[in-house]
Amino acid sequence: MAVADYYFDDPRLILVPTEHLTAEGMTAEFSALLAARRGWSPERLSLFDAAFSLYWKRSAALAARTRTWLPPRRRHVALVTDPLSVRPYVQLLNSSAWMLYEADFDPALSHPEFAAYLLVHGDHMAVSGEVTTAAAQTAAWWLERTDEECEAFAAAAKRSSRPDAAAFRGLAGAIGWLRQLRHETLRPLVVLSPHRPIPGTGLLVPRALEAGPPALVACSTRAARDALEAYRAAWRAPDAAAVAALCDWLATDAPRLLVTGRNGRIVWDPEAPDGAGVLRDELREADGVAVHAIAADLQVIARHTRAFHAALVAPDALPAPAPNTDQSGYSYLHRERRLIAYNLHEPGMERLAGPPLPYARHMLGARTWHEWSHLADRAGWVLRTAPAARFTELKRALAAELDAVIAAAPPRLRDVTRPDVAELAAGGSAGAALTRIVLGRMPDYRANLIARRFMSDHERETYVRHNIRTLKPEYPPARLWRMLVRYLYEYQYLGPGLGSRAIADPRAYLVHSTWFDTDFFASGALDESRFDGLATAVAHLGACYEVDESRFVSGGAGSEASSRRAYTPPTDRP
Repeated sequence: MAVADYYFDDPRLILVPTEHLTAEGMTAEFSALLAARRGWSPERLSLFDAAFSLYWKRSAALAARTRTWLPPRRRHVALVTDPLSVRPYVQLLNSSAWMLYEADFDPALSHPEFAAYLLVHGDHMAVSGEVTTAAAQTAAWWLERTDEECEAFAAAAKRSSRPDAAAFRGLAGAIGWLRQLRHETLRPLVVLSPHRPIPGTGLLVPRALEAGPPALVACSTRAARDALEAYRAAWRAPDAAAVAALCDWLATDAPRLLVTGRNGRIVWDPEAPDGAGVLRDELREADGVAVHAIAADLQVIARHTRAFHAALVAPDALPAPAPNTDQSGYSYLHRERRLIAYNLHEPGMERLAGPPLPYARHMLGARTWHEWSHLADRAGWVLRTAPAARFTELKRALAAELDAVIAAAPPRLRDVTRPDVAELAAGGSAGAALTRIVLGRMPDYRANLIARRFMSDHERETYVRHNIRTLKPEYPPARLWRMLVRYLYEYQYLGPGLGSRAIADPRAYLVHSTWFDTDFFASGALDESRFDGLATAVAHLGACYEVDESRFVSGGAGSEASSRRAYTPPTDRP
């Protein structure tokens, strides 16, 4: 695979990748690539760079003055080419990407002021998980904008072809009163007067404007509802022939997999391949394009399963899954049946409506390899080759380094984390407890040592980008050190064993895309040298494990052809 192919793999979008973003916009290398492959003009490229630079500079300045504003970060920018080809508001690549539209950077329609705000808006949606409140939550953006900047935004919002353009036109109409709001630190009250706070934002709404934020949320809600309805209407066409073809294939091929429905109910079972009646019922309301996609997904699972078992010397020696095996995901290992299961109603995926999400099939393939590899690890086919004494030494070294980091933290961080550090240290040292947390994730690491030999390049790229994401919403400030060791573990996905072929600077990728730099470097919790030492200590623990090659017929060649490309929707929508 040419590295650049991944960025253009799905015909519905362009992926401007994290590794090709700077505080000023795209790298020159990626700009040239966009010009060559997608015909982007110098004017369009300049608009993107100007917008990203505005987003970065202004967000950095706001974040430096108030803790209620998110600092800027580098994330993939997924630019959808046809607005109706991808479900609106999805958090692509496990929330590590902004989903915008190529037209958002069309000089004839857009403007840097408009596109810069879209990046801010997307940041808040990613963290809060809320679509309709982001415009109110980001109102501080407008407090220091000039009349000319606001007018440029409003004009671009009026021209916008986004599916939810009505929300931004509504926002443009609200800027006048938004600029009258106060803020706890950015624009404090001069005279004490009745104001209602917007929680978590520092914003203060005067009594005369209290109807404004709810009205803005209502406008965003209507726009979101209409955008989703337009998308679903574009694909709402059943296809009885596609359902029949899927059921016929299942009956004829009887692949080793399960199809499940709500509450994990099995709706198709290879032990009764002709019994597709329940599956037909589940698919009765499905869009035809969704049925085609489900069939393609199941074929990936079937091929990967056959390839995995064919690579084993003794496939029947695979044990039963662990009792705590997750029963959800792109695909998952069914606890009772020891088969890969595929849930038609997997939360967040809408598998019965419209085409699948970009990169979803690559992640499905990677997940399938990973789940089977968990069983191989459970069978003991990944060996700890380091002597016990050496392994103990490495554990102690990591624990000692973590204890030293905690002891050297600035007083403010020690105060915030003191209760959790005391809890961690209850059975010894906090560093030892944090090291045990790292070791508790080693079954996943060992499974990936096996899965990596099977994954295609596109699957591996997708898997890495799914697993490197911000952990900030999952860990409160008091649990900073637990978040650190989670990052240290997941950083191993970027290393030479499991990592991407496209990401040349793993540390930069991690720290600039996740707010790690803000949470750890800027706060004084770590410096880059100490981070490198900790990451190396975790890598040394991982290096203690090796796959038992005697358990495999061969190297377990990957299945590039089986899942090289994402789902390609029909040229003409129904």
